[in-house]
Amino acid sequence: MKDFIPTGRRNITAQKAAKILYQYGTDVSPESAKLILDFLYKFAKLSAEQVIKRDSSEIQLDKKTPRKLFK
Repeated sequence: MKDFIPTGRRNITAQKAAKILYQYGTDVSPESAKLILDFLYKFAKLSAEQVIKRDSSEIQLDKKTPRKLFK
């Protein structure tokens, strides 16, 4: 996580995230909330990249000749 460089616009501040977490019973400091947000943004970016790669690979699979897997 130390190598993660945030890019793009972020709509939620660490203070706002800490407040939201507190409302749901989790008390965290703003510093911890910042680490949580960094992780969540990184995870979201990786997930989006994975979906994009999966969608592009499905397009390539359509070009292959279909096989009969069942008799």
